Amino acid sequence: MGDQRRVSTDGTRNEPRKKAPARRNPEAGQGPARKAASSRLEDARSRMYRDLIFEAAECVFGAKGFEGATMQQIAAEAGVSLKTVYASYPGKQELYTAIMLARGRAMYEAVRDAYASTDQPIERLVRGTRAFVAFLFAHEDWSRIHVRSQTSWAIRPAEAGTAELWDLGHRAHVDMLRQGMEAGVFCEDDPDELALMLQTMTRIQVVHAIERGEADSEAVADRLVARLLRLTRNPGVDLRETG
Repeated sequence: MGDQRRVSTDGTRNEPRKKAPARRNPEAGQGPARKAASSRLEDARSRMYRDLIFEAAECVFGAKGFEGATMQQIAAEAGVSLKTVYASYPGKQELYTAIMLARGRAMYEAVRDAYASTDQPIERLVRGTRAFVAFLFAHEDWSRIHVRSQTSWAIRPAEAGTAELWDLGHRAHVDMLRQGMEAGVFCEDDPDELALMLQTMTRIQVVHAIERGEADSEAVADRLVARLLRLTRNPGVDLRETG
């Protein structure tokens, strides 16, 4: 077929062009097991960053409140870039809501399990209160977030997720009080109103103890249990008879 080299306009012959090597797909040749391992590693890294940012944000929100906190402060507390924070959470409100939902759900479950551990109304009040105090002491930053929000503990939240948790917790408290009234171990009262009053008093006293720097959660729980029993227990009931 003859020489296929092209001749340029000045009469010189050009060498034929060489094709550029094809780019290699980094995932080419990887089997399903290797791809799955890579995906698990990326998921684990993402969870690690989310947990780190979650804890840092809880600390910042607890110290400065929602309005006073910034995503830059949260990134600095977590020791990550601002870009990493936004890759994990779309914004400050979403991060704040995630904290309130996660901690609120965990607290509800702790108190629910304490209630479920006995069928005696007074003992349910005692164990539920101790579980509640222990949880707030274990999550002091979350406790401070509530204080800085300046929202009454007795008011049902407007957000759907937190409102649902509030309903569950309040209903469990009301049922426990009603059961005790029907059994004659608690004074007759409106269980719904009494639950609101006890919940508010309990949280305020625990947070006050934390803010004062008290470290003995059991001592705080002892004082609180004694006050709650003075408010609720039927004077004619001997605690020894209730088990």
